[in-house]
Amino acid sequence: MSVLDGDARDRRRLDTNPGETEDAERVQLALAAGAIIGTWFWDLPSDRFTIDEQFAQAFGIDPSRGRQGLSLQQVIETVHPEDKPGVIVAIEDVIARGGAYAHQYRVRRMDGRYYWIEANGRVDRAPDGTPLRFPGVLLDIEGRRALEAERDRATALLRSFIEAVPGVVYAKDRDGRILMANRGTTELIGKAPDAYLGRNEFEYFDDQAMAARLRATDQGVMERGEREETEEEIRRPDGTPSVWLSTKAPLRDEMGAVVGLVSTALDITERKAVERQNQALNELLETRMADAIAERERAEDALRQSHKMEAVGQLTGGLAHDFNNLLAGITGSLEMLQTRVAQGRLNDLERYITGAQGAAKRAAALTHRLLAFSRRQTLDPKPTDVNRLVSDMEELIRRTVGPHIRVATEAQADLWPTFVDSNQLENALLNLCINARDAMPDGGQITIETDNCHMDERAARERDLEPGEYVSLCVSDTGTGMTADVIERAFDPFFTTKPIGVGTGLGLSMIYGFARQSGGQVRIDSVPGQGTRVCIHLPRHDADAAQPEANVQLEATGRAEAGTTVLVIDDEPIVRMLVVDVLEDLGYTTIEAGDGPQGMKVIASDARIDLLITDVGLPNGMNGRQVADAARALRPQLKVLFVTGYAESAVLSHGHLEPGMQVVTKPFDIAVLTNRIERMIADG
Repeated sequence: MSVLDGDARDRRRLDTNPGETEDAERVQLALAAGAIIGTWFWDLPSDRFTIDEQFAQAFGIDPSRGRQGLSLQQVIETVHPEDKPGVIVAIEDVIARGGAYAHQYRVRRMDGRYYWIEANGRVDRAPDGTPLRFPGVLLDIEGRRALEAERDRATALLRSFIEAVPGVVYAKDRDGRILMANRGTTELIGKAPDAYLGRNEFEYFDDQAMAARLRATDQGVMERGEREETEEEIRRPDGTPSVWLSTKAPLRDEMGAVVGLVSTALDITERKAVERQNQALNELLETRMADAIAERERAEDALRQSHKMEAVGQLTGGLAHDFNNLLAGITGSLEMLQTRVAQGRLNDLERYITGAQGAAKRAAALTHRLLAFSRRQTLDPKPTDVNRLVSDMEELIRRTVGPHIRVATEAQADLWPTFVDSNQLENALLNLCINARDAMPDGGQITIETDNCHMDERAARERDLEPGEYVSLCVSDTGTGMTADVIERAFDPFFTTKPIGVGTGLGLSMIYGFARQSGGQVRIDSVPGQGTRVCIHLPRHDADAAQPEANVQLEATGRAEAGTTVLVIDDEPIVRMLVVDVLEDLGYTTIEAGDGPQGMKVIASDARIDLLITDVGLPNGMNGRQVADAARALRPQLKVLFVTGYAESAVLSHGHLEPGMQVVTKPFDIAVLTNRIERMIADG
């Protein structure tokens, strides 16, 4: 109430003072209009035109003159010549009719430049219609006019752009009504713009099924709110079918809400026809290429078979040569032994026995190397610290390569452990160092390096490995190096570049087979005249490396405890006889079986069995591992010793044997077999 009373008092006070009334009206207009340049008050009966100080300063007029009063001619002196006639007409019109006045025109400001302004005011009239006063305000609309000009330019540019775009361009609202379209849209619809602007598909297409299909596609784009590309079949106005590649995107308002859709489409009818023709040609070419490839594969198969037979010939030739030499030593020694026994000459027998045993052991070593190459050797993998293995081998390596070869080691700190047969890795390392020594007849340096390496998909693919983390053991030399064709054949069995009688040609092939059987790989890098680097990559193992086992010497137990029984299963009678004889010499009770089913009958009986010795490769439906598993089901604590001529990795669970199970490889020393049997029985 106090505010209203104050306003009323102010109005009464102003009514008594005409000058204050003019100022108040200027202020009210300025507040209503926002940003202003100035205000005016024109008393029409007296033709007294007054302006405020801001108006005067903006147009370079003496403020005192503005308060005293100006003529209309003085006021419009700064109006742009092109706009002045329009200003005069607009003023005369509002005075004649009264009421609101608004007009835009250009005026010259203090800096001499013309700016757009808008004059807003009103003409108040007496009850008899006589014009009394004309207050107003000047607004700076230069920025707004610039924005409007830019908007008009952008609109014209957009219109030119969509008309220049080939194909169809249009925009729709959420209800499918076309808001804007180009000439291509008009040609596709076959109707004038007036017939489709502001209308949806069902209103401008005669084919209602086609209209429903197009509407569903557009609605899906707007509902998902994502840009999509699709092929649409549309019938032209003349009834011919056409295919269009449409790109559609949601149209959004300033708040991001989907309010419609924009789309462009290209006529790909001819392209689709060409694609169908090309597809038919491709199918014909593919058929012919398949025939050609099949023919080439047949030729390649024949060539591979030829190479395979050549490799087999090389392998069997090398085997025949080495085994014939060894068999000559074995059979010759046995024949001489037989002759001397028949003659009663027993003094010289030891050297024939030693010769036969030595030849047999060399044959066993040769077989072991062949199994290593074929990845069928029996491995005993354990978590291994390769740094420790290299350190333990270093002195042996130095003695082996001789004083004219320097040996350097570069060990990776915090090297990961790997799951590998450490004995076989030692053999591989020693073999690589011997090869390096032989490549440096005049001396040089061998460098042994260990490293952690992560192989991504590309690096692993180059090495025929699975991507992941690997431990690498590398041996480098400064020797003669290898040519590319030698590297290509380096892993072939019996291939060697050494002189006849030096080496068997199985060293690298054995290392390769061992690495592959251990889940790793071997890689050779060499430059003739500069040296060779051979790296063994082995998978990282998460567990800590096992500590080296202490050498425990078991004393002979003499005769076995009375009643201790061993079941021997082997399909080879000679091997079975030897094992049984060894056991009986030790005082064990033995039971024999020739295959798995026979052995299972014994196991299922009430007979005492303290140890099961079984060959892995058994006939008649059950291998040694299956017999062992079935025996463990009936006798959970039964100990099992597998005897095998090669490693059936799947049968032996890839080296992961259960507690109480061990493996011994044929051919075996009787002492090794005896020690293993006694240790397993003693651990009971």
